[in-house]
Formats: sequence, structure tokens, C-alpha cells
Amino acid sequence: MNAFRDAALVAWFDVFESIRSRKFMALLVLHLLGAVVMTAGFIEVLQEIETTLADTLAVAATDKPGTMTTTLMESEEFLEIVGHLLKDEELAAELVSLPPIALFYSWLIFFALPVLVVITSSDAISQELASGSARYAMFRTSRMAWAVGKLGGQSMLMAIMVFAGAIGVWVVAYFMLGSFDGPGTALWLFRFGLRAVVYGFAFLGLALGVSQLTSSVNGSRALGLLALIGFGVGGRMLMWDRIVEYVPGWVTTIAPLFPNTHKVDLWRPDLFDRGPAMIMLFGLGIAFFVAGHWRLSRRDV
Repeated sequence: MNAFRDAALVAWFDVFESIRSRKFMALLVLHLLGAVVMTAGFIEVLQEIETTLADTLAVAATDKPGTMTTTLMESEEFLEIVGHLLKDEELAAELVSLPPIALFYSWLIFFALPVLVVITSSDAISQELASGSARYAMFRTSRMAWAVGKLGGQSMLMAIMVFAGAIGVWVVAYFMLGSFDGPGTALWLFRFGLRAVVYGFAFLGLALGVSQLTSSVNGSRALGLLALIGFGVGGRMLMWDRIVEYVPGWVTTIAPLFPNTHKVDLWRPDLFDRGPAMIMLFGLGIAFFVAGHWRLSRRDV
């Protein structure tokens, strides 16, 4: 029980210290502004599309976008396009019935979160090892409890980023969209936010894993970026049709070890369909973290 208590204390202290730091607050503001600007741009594109369609169909254009987009998403032609992109017609049919803004933010956060996590967390442990402040904590608790506390704290900070962006997206949509289901969009933003946290946890484990490998702050940041690029590119390559065709056995075996290969499954509305992917992502985060801790537990600090 003492180890759990110590880990919780380290986590809360890490959250408070990070919130007080300029680095985290700057990244939080940048993420929020980025989400707001990207959403505004997305809605402006919808406005242009709806205006063009209105001119083509010789009907009156709306002052604010939204209504025609909802109708478009319900069409058979749009369903075929989404089904072709996802290579899953059943999933496409489920997604086109969801609020478009929630779908947009899910795409945005799944794309941006791994980068944000690596930038904010790849030096979370190495920085304290480099400054020597980690020694004071390790006099009072075990290395594992301290490292797990850092993992918990960084997880909470990641969740703050995800849901802050979701709130910003909802506010922009509320003022800019003509047809807007506020409660429904908020619910799906929350749901996709939870899934994004699970997705990001795999990369967070990776970032904190490399952060335990070295006492060099710049070294851990470089390792984090290299690991992110390696897993990102590798995961994308394993989803290429040509590679799947030539080495299907290898793809089936290796692909689950790459977090981004589980991204499509996180869009599935049914918990039983996306549950295995969420469990695997959580397991990958723990595995990456433990692998790095194996090194930390055997070195002088």
C-alpha cells in the first residue's frame, strides 16, 4: 500500500509542477489554439462545399454550414467513399451517422497526440535524473513507485490536453455551425477523447520508456522522436496492401506491436469491437514503460 500511496503522491506533484511550468502551459495553449484554428478551417471548407453544391443544384445557400453536410453524410455516395477509404463498409455506415465535428476532432487528436506526448513527456524522467532531483525522491520511495507516479502524472496531463482541445472544438462549432447537435456532439467528443487517451497511453509509455534510458535531456528527446518516427512509419508500412499481400503472416504477427495499427478499431462504436484494441494499446504502453524501467533499475542515479 505504501508503494501505491507514494506513486499517487508523485503523480499529483508531477501534475501540479507541470501546470506551473511554462513548457506545459505553452504546449497546452498551442494545442488548444491549433484545435480551434483547424476546426474553424474545417467548417469554412464545409461552407465552401455547401455553397458550391447549392449553386450546382440551384437552391438557396445557408448562412452557416451544417444542414447540407448532414444530408450529404447520409447519402449513399458519401457512404461508398468512406467505406472505400476505411475498407470497411459496416464501420463506414456507423461513422457517417455521428456528428461530423466529433469525427473531425477524433481524426485530429489521433494524428497530433503522439507528437504532443513525445514532446511533453520524453524528458519527464531524464530531466530529473540529469538535475539530480530524482535522488531526493528515491530516498523516500522505490524507483518503481517513483517512475509509476511519473507515468500517472503524465497520463493526467495528457488527458487535460485532450479534453481541453475537445472543449475548444465544441465552442467553435457552436458558434459557426448552423445545424449543431450540442449535447450529441459533446457526448461523442467525450467518447472519442477517452479513446484518444487510451491511444496516447501507448505512446506515453514509449516516451517514458526512452526517458529512463539516459540522463541526457536532449538524448531522451532525440530517442523519443526516433522511436515515434520508427513506430509511426513501421505501422503505416504494415498496413500497405502490397506488404499485406506478400507477407500476410508477418503482418498478422508484428502489426499489433505498432500502436497506430489499432487506430481504425478505436472508431468502432461497439465496445466489444474496439475493446481488444484498447487492451492492446494499454498493454503496449505498459510494456514500453517496463522495458525502459529495466534499465533505470540497474543503473546509478
